[in-house]
Amino acid sequence: MPRKTPSMPIGANSLLATMVALQMLVALPAMAASPAPLRAVDRNPRANWIEAFDWGGGARFVFDLKQSQEAGAPSLNFLAGGAPEFSFGCADQDPTKSYWRFRVGATPPGSGITSRDEIAHEKGMKYYFGAPGMLVPLDEVDKEIRRTPLTPRNGSLETAALTQDDVQAILNASAIRAETPRIFFESATSALKATIDGNSKLPCATR
Repeated sequence: MPRKTPSMPIGANSLLATMVALQMLVALPAMAASPAPLRAVDRNPRANWIEAFDWGGGARFVFDLKQSQEAGAPSLNFLAGGAPEFSFGCADQDPTKSYWRFRVGATPPGSGITSRDEIAHEKGMKYYFGAPGMLVPLDEVDKEIRRTPLTPRNGSLETAALTQDDVQAILNASAIRAETPRIFFESATSALKATIDGNSKLPCATR
C-alpha cells in the first residue's frame, strides 16, 4: 500500500504564504513601501547647467539633493552618494553618427560603498529608471510646450533622436520635467541655452 504524504495544516499554509510575502516586501523596502514617485524638483531661476563632455558634448544638470528633495518623497539613499541628473546634447562624437538626445539618469555612487549599497543601488536604478515616461518642456506659466517619450536604456531614460522642433522646445523652455509612474524630476533651465550656444563645435544633427 502506498505511503501517504502527511499534509500541511491549512493554518500552516497560510502562515507560509504570509512569511513569503513579507520577505518579498523586505527585499525592496523603498519600492514596496510607497507608490509615490521619486521626486526631485529644483525651480531655482539660478539653476546651473554646466557643459558636458561625454557623448559628443552638450549640457548637464545635477540636482542638489539638499535643495530639491521634497518632504514625504521616497528616499534617495539607494543612490549611495549619487544624484539625479539631466543631460542634453549629442549622442556621439562622430558627426556622421551623432544626433540630439535628452537623458534622465543619475550620477555614479560615491566611493567606498559596501556590497549591500551596491545591491540596493542596482535594484533602485532598475526600478526607478525602468519604466517609460515623458519629457515635458514648460513655458513661463508652466504650460506644456510638447511631450517627448522617454524610454529605459542602459540604466537611464532617454529620448530617441530629437527633431529640430524638439531641440528648440527644450532650449526655449523655462523648466523641464521628466515624469514616469515612478519618478518626477523638474529643473529650471535658465543657463541651458547659454551653455549649449557656448559650444559651437557640437556634432549633433537633427533627424
